Amino acid sequence: MLRPLAPLLIALVALAPAVACAVSASTQAGTGAPGTDGGSAGKPAQAGPGATPGAADPSANPGGVAAGGAGLSAGPQACVAALNDASTSLFGGRVLIRLPKGVELIQQNPFYAQAAASQQATSCGAPVRFSAAGYFEWPANANLNQVRDQLLELRGIALETVTWSEEGSRGRHFTGAYTVAQDPKTRGWLVLRDAPNDKFAYFAMFETDEASWDGLRTVFQDAGRNLLVKPRAIQGPETVAPPTKTEEPPPEPAKKKKKKAA
Repeated sequence: MLRPLAPLLIALVALAPAVACAVSASTQAGTGAPGTDGGSAGKPAQAGPGATPGAADPSANPGGVAAGGAGLSAGPQACVAALNDASTSLFGGRVLIRLPKGVELIQQNPFYAQAAASQQATSCGAPVRFSAAGYFEWPANANLNQVRDQLLELRGIALETVTWSEEGSRGRHFTGAYTVAQDPKTRGWLVLRDAPNDKFAYFAMFETDEASWDGLRTVFQDAGRNLLVKPRAIQGPETVAPPTKTEEPPPEPAKKKKKKAA
């Protein structure tokens, strides 16, 4: 049923580089104000040498004035990963996609493209451990979940280790986040779609580690929304046939004149 995916399997096995070693994110330990949860807002500033014990915590009054001190300016904003300004064209213009800044795809064959390096860093430094895009003929009688799962199996991921979330589907369009329970844990985003008047399925997938997921989740989703497909049916023929010559009909044979009777 899923035999049309066999060429993609061959490409993944023969050409995909080894998955990069895990990148562990080290965080600086610090003692925050009581009740600080260490979330995305960051930890409060630590008191410097010579600070008065028991002085007011500036984070409790952002933008205000500490007792006996001058006003404090806001710290630098957290880096937010973004997409490239221009789209990347793949497979002769058949697919256009705006990738996260720092990510580059290289075509491995006419239907599959993979990250140029085993691990790439976004504009904010967070690692993208794997990224790929491609297309294949939609398997006959296969539903979205079967095709989705087959893509992960071809990626080398055991389905029993996968948990899906944030799933959405409409027709043959699917988006979803997946978590792979391995050491280290992998988090990814998959977009799968078709195109009008076209028999192919198109996909893009991006993966990172658990520690970087919150910072990259949105840009992965934005890249999926910017996966644009130009269906084969409206691309026009690859070769233009020469114009057909219009042949004029042959002239009618001349009629024989009848001889007059003597």
